[in-house]
Amino acid sequence: MEFIDILKIILFLIGFSALLFLAYVTARYVGQKQIRSMQGRNISIVETVMLGPDKRLHLVRAGKNYVLIATTSKTVEFLTTVEIDEEAETGTADAENSTRFDFRSLFEKYSGIYRSKITSREEKQERSEEGQEGPAFRKNLEKLRIILVKSRDGGAGNDINGVDDTNDKDETRS
Repeated sequence: MEFIDILKIILFLIGFSALLFLAYVTARYVGQKQIRSMQGRNISIVETVMLGPDKRLHLVRAGKNYVLIATTSKTVEFLTTVEIDEEAETGTADAENSTRFDFRSLFEKYSGIYRSKITSREEKQERSEEGQEGPAFRKNLEKLRIILVKSRDGGAGNDINGVDDTNDKDETRS
């Protein structure tokens, strides 16, 4: 009976893996097709600026001309034509070539932040092991020992030297 159960589990895992693979391939195919359908040879959106949750300005390149348009959820309005010098045009050409999302650079950026946090924690641990933070720890440990001794001895509120070191000076103890 165990062999049949193990076989069912293995077949379930194979089926689930195949389903995940098909979903991945389909999403990749549809995404590539969508990108190809949105790209034109002569028309492209160079830059977009959001003015609000529903309002955007688009700088559109149509052939050699640049046009500024405003869009909302219901309207598209022509604003003006824009003159762009050659230096800015080469910058827009570079931006068009780098439209692909670069996950690696994003990952390296945030993994660097994570690594710096880890190294700062390690440095703090090394400092505490070297004894730079040791005196404060020892001082607090000594205070805890004194409190423990007082609680065992009946807690008269007096230090070893007979000095009252509690905050309740006006109250009498029972």
